[in-house]
Amino acid sequence: MDITEKIIRWFSAEGRDFPWRSTDNPYHILLGEMMLQKTSATQVLPIYQEMLDRWPTPEDLAEVDVDKIAEVIYPLGLQNVRSKRFKRLAQTLVDDHGGEVPDTENELIELPGVGYYISSAVLCIAFDEPIPMLDANAGRLFGRYYFGEKLYSEIDDKIHDQVSKIFPEDRAKEFNLGVIDMGALVCRQTNPVCEDCPLKKGCTYLEKN
Repeated sequence: MDITEKIIRWFSAEGRDFPWRSTDNPYHILLGEMMLQKTSATQVLPIYQEMLDRWPTPEDLAEVDVDKIAEVIYPLGLQNVRSKRFKRLAQTLVDDHGGEVPDTENELIELPGVGYYISSAVLCIAFDEPIPMLDANAGRLFGRYYFGEKLYSEIDDKIHDQVSKIFPEDRAKEFNLGVIDMGALVCRQTNPVCEDCPLKKGCTYLEKN
């Protein structure tokens, strides 16, 4: 069994279930991914639900005062910065895109607060684009597996090259989410649970340590 199949099989059994993953609403996915920046999924979950209950569309969010947004997202931290970003995002979607989330990378990364990772997440989860979602968890997992490196940020190009060789375009979402969850739950930044990792055979990091 190759590494791709191992990741997908692990995800089918152990992967996490979050509402921003199970919906096909691009706006909901975009909000969820923006909230997850430097914030755990358990922190995001109740705030995500409350935001969508209050402001289920970009039009709703564009009309609300930033102070109200800040009150709701306060538990996430940086609420003043984030609330302004959400407000600008909603206004941009309404003014420039007719209230719809665009479906191209170039348009997505021009949105306030959206970078390449969030863009790829929206494209893959919402629009079924076969595109890798490489966040810090993915970088750590592949950096360790292929190169035995802790400082994965220094070998980004090598990681991208390796992922492109194994990326399953027909099962992109399962693969991407499996990699993210394995990085969060198994190949953790500290105290990785190597004995439970389906990739332990062949892992360069484990062989070195």
